[in-house]
Amino acid sequence: MDAHRSVYLSIALAGLMAGCGGGGGDPSGAGRPAPQAEAVAEAATLPVEEPTGEIDEKLAELGEDLFETKGCIACHTIGKGRLTGPDLAGVTARRDFEWIYHQMMVPDSMTIHDPVAKQLMAEYMTQMPNLALEPEQAKALYEYLREQGEESAEEEDE
Repeated sequence: MDAHRSVYLSIALAGLMAGCGGGGGDPSGAGRPAPQAEAVAEAATLPVEEPTGEIDEKLAELGEDLFETKGCIACHTIGKGRLTGPDLAGVTARRDFEWIYHQMMVPDSMTIHDPVAKQLMAEYMTQMPNLALEPEQAKALYEYLREQGEESAEEEDE
């Protein structure tokens, strides 16, 4: 198991354990993970494939819509400098799909367990909120970020 997968598995397990704790639940659900824990576990399994090759324009367009409607634009720019969170220009060149996917799906667990996410938290002093994304939405956001990275690279070459 490579180092990244080990970190992501630890993050998923920590999130799963946190989601299962704390009483007050319905006794008929005893022994079943809480819905949040199920989401963390699903996020850790990477139920979507990494977008590669040509940009899927339809998926990137959905990602752009999500970037706006989920409120990503409140904290992030793409190529216009930092806001509350980091500028995301070129993020798909700096970070691998797994890292970005997990940061979108379980940002609170990433901040606790991932060294890069910890460093970003220390630098920006703001916890990225959990946007309750579906796996396909995270994939669409990634594709949008990938498209923006390619467009930025093309502009630099001109």
